[in-house]
Amino acid sequence: MKAHHRKIPFRPPAKRYDVKVSRAGLLLRFLRCYVKPHRWSILFCILLSAPQVCSVYLMSYYGRIVVDRILVITPSAPARPPQVGAENYRVWTDESKRVGGASLPGESQGRRIDMGVAASARPPGAGIMLLTVFILYATTLIGLNFLGRAVQQRRIRVGRQIAGHLREDMHEKILSLSMSFHRAHSPGRLLSRILSDVEVLQQQLVDTIMMVSNTVIMICTGTVILLTIDWKIFLFVVATAPVYAVMYRYASEVIREISLELRHTNTCLWGFVSQKFDALKAVQAYGRERLERLNFHRLTSCFLRDALLQQRASAGLGRSAGIVGSAATTTIFLFGATRVMAGRMTLGEMLFSYSTAASLFGPVLELAQLNLIFANLGVTMQRVADILDTPLEITDAPDAVEFPSPVKRGFSLQHVAFSYDPENEEVESVLTDVNLHIPAGTWLCVMGPSGSGKTTLLYLLSRLYEPTHGSILVDGIPMKKIKTDSLRMRMGFVPQEAKIFSGTVRDNICYAYPDARPKQIMAAAKAAELHDFIMDMPVQYETIIGEKGTTLSGGQRQRLSLARALLTSPEVLILDDCTSALDADTEGKIQTTLATILEGKTAVIVSQRVSMARRCHKICVVDNGVITEYGTHDELIARGGFYSVLHAQQTELPPVIS
Repeated sequence: MKAHHRKIPFRPPAKRYDVKVSRAGLLLRFLRCYVKPHRWSILFCILLSAPQVCSVYLMSYYGRIVVDRILVITPSAPARPPQVGAENYRVWTDESKRVGGASLPGESQGRRIDMGVAASARPPGAGIMLLTVFILYATTLIGLNFLGRAVQQRRIRVGRQIAGHLREDMHEKILSLSMSFHRAHSPGRLLSRILSDVEVLQQQLVDTIMMVSNTVIMICTGTVILLTIDWKIFLFVVATAPVYAVMYRYASEVIREISLELRHTNTCLWGFVSQKFDALKAVQAYGRERLERLNFHRLTSCFLRDALLQQRASAGLGRSAGIVGSAATTTIFLFGATRVMAGRMTLGEMLFSYSTAASLFGPVLELAQLNLIFANLGVTMQRVADILDTPLEITDAPDAVEFPSPVKRGFSLQHVAFSYDPENEEVESVLTDVNLHIPAGTWLCVMGPSGSGKTTLLYLLSRLYEPTHGSILVDGIPMKKIKTDSLRMRMGFVPQEAKIFSGTVRDNICYAYPDARPKQIMAAAKAAELHDFIMDMPVQYETIIGEKGTTLSGGQRQRLSLARALLTSPEVLILDDCTSALDADTEGKIQTTLATILEGKTAVIVSQRVSMARRCHKICVVDNGVITEYGTHDELIARGGFYSVLHAQQTELPPVIS
């Protein structure tokens, strides 16, 4: 299959799943976890839909009654030679009936064509019987309409509930996965899994269950009817099943491959749109709208081509199956017609058996294409299971304990190394053999050039990542043996890029402590030098701010994020250059406030400001994943390294040359 149209930007190759994974096993798992809780509702739908799917046989039976008992159309007896002296004896010769040289036939042309069929006298009350059948027919249609509505409503409700349960599980799993997973998966692609793939999966699951049950019901009912009328006609239907199975088995792998690429392209579209919406300012600032339109057009064109390939393959398969079905139904019709002409079957029976056999080809066709349906369903199930089965990197040990409060000895990093892709030897480690001790109640300022591993060090201390090698101890307790919830409650983390949620100012500040009292909220805002700004807002603390804080400046977002962390009164505070967007005056006020609030508490602060470093008890310089300098302000100035040069740049004093 040609796939050159898939080699475009923003569309990496699709992930190939292990073919050894049993689709039947995945199906049973999803049925057990998500369908079984709704088994009674689904059984109710199956019972209600049974009369509906079998209604085609009932309608055909009404036709049989009309033909055989009301119209009373039966095969006539073979024509006998005329007898001399009979009343109806008429001689038709060219000589006996001639007027002006033209022959006058004794019987019409239509009568001669229909010579073999005679209409006998209809039974008494035929009109009343016909009216009764009509009323039954109309009543059946009305009843089936109401049943169909009830089934559809229940199916929609069950489908929505299954989708909601699936989305909740996926959302919960994604929230519990480590930063390593989120670093490798963009938000847009995760949204595609949660929204688009789950929607397709719940539809396919419910439709497959209903299709299989309806198919079994129709085949069983139709089989009984055909065996009752004429078992030979049933054999014609059974003979076509292997032909269908061979065709669908050949086409299932091709359609499954196209379905996999189609779902992957859909995911890439979600990721692309999400990424570009986040970077909309940059797109407009650099005038790259035309390029982004081109990239989006390429992705949508790829999606369209794969969708057309899928439709073409499915349509070709459907046409081939239609030819087989037409040939079989035509054969059945001819067979029934010969039996009617031979007097072995009434016309009503023939029409009833023909209609029943023709209706059976649909279920037989659906039964034959189960492999194709499971192939498409398997693609979606594997994509959803890929998220649900992702192993958790950060879990609580069975013997996990509470975070020590208060911290007495401090943090200790022993031969810590970290790589974002430890399985790939070509990827260099971000941190290498880091040994560091942070005494309890002290402040440590982490400095260094960009990309040296400062933020990664904070992530390890917050246990957002697990070290590739080495260990981190808190009061001598390995961090892996501390309960994650307890650690999160005792530790406050303020990232460099403030994360603001859509909602009110109060909601954002109280995010980690929803039950905080108004006085506590205002105290945290004052500590972050944000209270005065909030009081000038239209509704003060109840003012709604846009998603991601688009209505706030960078400095205001940072102060809001800082107030959120201070509200929890953390035992340990970790700040990742969270004052970089503030002016010097505001930053100085926040530093003074932090010195009061965090007195006697442990803090690890990433900053490139010498003013902040001088307030800390110890300073360490990280360069290329290694701690190159460690000590107090005076010790590092005397050493004449990175810190000394940075101090000289910010104070305009000549650096000390060691």
